Amino acid sequence: MKLRIIVGNTEKLREGQPDHLDSVFKSKDLEIQAGQGIEVLELEDGRKAFFGGMLAGIRTSNNSIAPCNQESAKFKKLICEETMEGRMQAMEGRFLLTVVEPEGQCRICSDRFGRMDLYYQCLDDGAIIASDLSLLPVSKGTVEYDQASLAYVLTVYGYRPPKKHTLYRDVKRIGVGEWIEIENGIFEIRKNTFQPTVTEKYGEQNINKYADILLDAVQICGSDKGNVVSLSSGWDSTSLLACLVHLFGKDNVRAFVGRQLYSIRYDALNQFEVERAQKIADYFGVHLDVVDLDYRKAGPHLVQKHREMLKSHSICSHSGINQATVYDFVNKTGNGDETVFVGEISDGAHNLGFSQYTTIFHPTLSFREYSDKMMSYLFGPTFLASFQNGSFEKDPVFEFLRDRKAQEVFDPLSDEGPNDRVKQLLASFFLRSNRFPLWSLANSKILTEKGIQLYSREMEQEYLQGPSEALTPNTLYSWYLHLYNSFHWQSSLVASRYLMADAYGINLAMPFWDSRIQDWLSAMPEEWGRGLDFNPTKYPLKWMLKNRIDYPLHLQVGPHSYLYDVDPSFSHAAEILYHSQFSSYFRDRLISRKYRDILSPDIFDLDYIDSAVGRYLDGTQVEGSEREDLFNLCMLHSVGWYGD
Repeated sequence: MKLRIIVGNTEKLREGQPDHLDSVFKSKDLEIQAGQGIEVLELEDGRKAFFGGMLAGIRTSNNSIAPCNQESAKFKKLICEETMEGRMQAMEGRFLLTVVEPEGQCRICSDRFGRMDLYYQCLDDGAIIASDLSLLPVSKGTVEYDQASLAYVLTVYGYRPPKKHTLYRDVKRIGVGEWIEIENGIFEIRKNTFQPTVTEKYGEQNINKYADILLDAVQICGSDKGNVVSLSSGWDSTSLLACLVHLFGKDNVRAFVGRQLYSIRYDALNQFEVERAQKIADYFGVHLDVVDLDYRKAGPHLVQKHREMLKSHSICSHSGINQATVYDFVNKTGNGDETVFVGEISDGAHNLGFSQYTTIFHPTLSFREYSDKMMSYLFGPTFLASFQNGSFEKDPVFEFLRDRKAQEVFDPLSDEGPNDRVKQLLASFFLRSNRFPLWSLANSKILTEKGIQLYSREMEQEYLQGPSEALTPNTLYSWYLHLYNSFHWQSSLVASRYLMADAYGINLAMPFWDSRIQDWLSAMPEEWGRGLDFNPTKYPLKWMLKNRIDYPLHLQVGPHSYLYDVDPSFSHAAEILYHSQFSSYFRDRLISRKYRDILSPDIFDLDYIDSAVGRYLDGTQVEGSEREDLFNLCMLHSVGWYGD
């Protein structure tokens, strides 16, 4: 799906227009160009609407979703009667919407969570807005690089700049809840004011409501022509499998699991996952395909095949080629009308992402789960209150977990007041490679002192300043889930799923991103699995599986997924860096040290980077944080950047 909008001097700026786009609207200072996948709608009141993506339905006044598509009377009525803010809040789905008013004004938005990107580049003669970077002048001209974005990419897990940023200084993205308004050749960015949800005291009625919403979200996205589950064997994907069998019957459901053949030293790195996925599929009586993700024999050629598409969204991770492999398989084995379900973003939404049993390695899995709850507690409202008043250092949980990091550096607590301390906690959560309160960027060897200051100042001001001034302990979870949309939930690891599904003509569904589920979890209290209570992680989901639908709880035992579940020294990064087909590919990409063309020596410690790269090129295996830095650098180089 391609959309390109020229604002200002359209005759000059349209030079070099991609030949695969057609002009679908043109005025003196506005031109809208669209490719396949953008639907043009002429409305009765003289408006024109351009829609691309998937519309699941429209939220009603009683908090249900009325299924519809962009051809329906409900949709057209909404466009004619609602403001842009109202449209974004009411429409459930993943889409880009452009509306040209009868008077000539134009408004452009994505869905409420920003799951489709809008990029824009300002120029002397106007601006160009586009659905991907390849449609902007930056893809073909002189490029300057955004150092704060690069710092984020090279230090925070996800391998992609945060939502409003790109790798390029003069190119930005529209943020969550923002839209573009164009009038008389001038465009402005407008923004909905985020209204946080207050934490509630939940009871049995609420937990049944959660189950109702999740089942309805799956029902709305599902297809009577067939449903496919990306099965990881964990709680999230297997719960979707259970919901689909409950709603559509086992004959309308199938599943697949990716087998990670990343290293010549091992068989599948996720053998525990594959074996449990098979047991769960057998329990429900659905067919399971095992799709090999084989880096021992392949991998780099898939990067080459999809590089331009990945580069056009700065998707810098092997997740993109994994998705290409599995969606290619689904496309070839399906009927073309199935919906593919993934359990993505559930971890963050339910337990702030601390639900992989890795906080503390221990042979007792129940304690490992509880240690994850301890980490979630350190970012919860109870701990926030003590963090704001300065008494947190006496908290036994904080002391216990910090003592396990005795060799690491921690920042001092701000003395500029409670709001600044909130910002410190948010920065610890969203802007650090190690998510722990006050964990310092001084631990990062890749950034200079000036780089640390630039990165912190720009990212905190853009994303965290407003929330730190507005949030309270009883709206904290709501703010976390809102901010996740600007950080990990738009990272390479998540965005690649949608983008590759689009490329292979796959209808993809992520039910945990349903706006009603998000609202419910935003108000969920700490004692429902996020704090030191005895309710398990993902408490409402597990309650539903136990009490509302058929689910094999007895199969959720043993190692979680990967070899590191039984061997804490195991590292995916090490196997890919040194024992896969990517090993020679990465070395070929790094040997010219092109990172020096984009990384400023004021911001990055290039001597440290050169040293790590040099050891990698000569075959020396590095470990710890140096290996993490090297892997992040390799992910960036695997796809590359404009100007490369």
